[in-house]
Amino acid sequence: MENNIKKLRKAMKFSQEDLARLTHSTRQSINAVENNKYDPSLDLAFKIAKALDVEVDDIFIKKTKSDEADFELWCEKYSCELWQNQKQKPSVS
Repeated sequence: MENNIKKLRKAMKFSQEDLARLTHSTRQSINAVENNKYDPSLDLAFKIAKALDVEVDDIFIKKTKSDEADFELWCEKYSCELWQNQKQKPSVS
């Protein structure tokens, strides 16, 4: 699943090492996630979002319905209740 982590990290003027330190992970893990080598765990995704001062939804790119479905599967895999609860909220007209 594509993500905005590199763009968001650079906007904050963080190195991969800085982000790794803030998320208690490794530079190699941050690099792999940024380069779409693997999807982050829910825990790591929330730590990255917090470090970058964004919502977890904001770090993932959802261009197509397929991307949205991939994000839903990722959330189901990690029991992403926060996202699922927001999805179920009625829209305000």
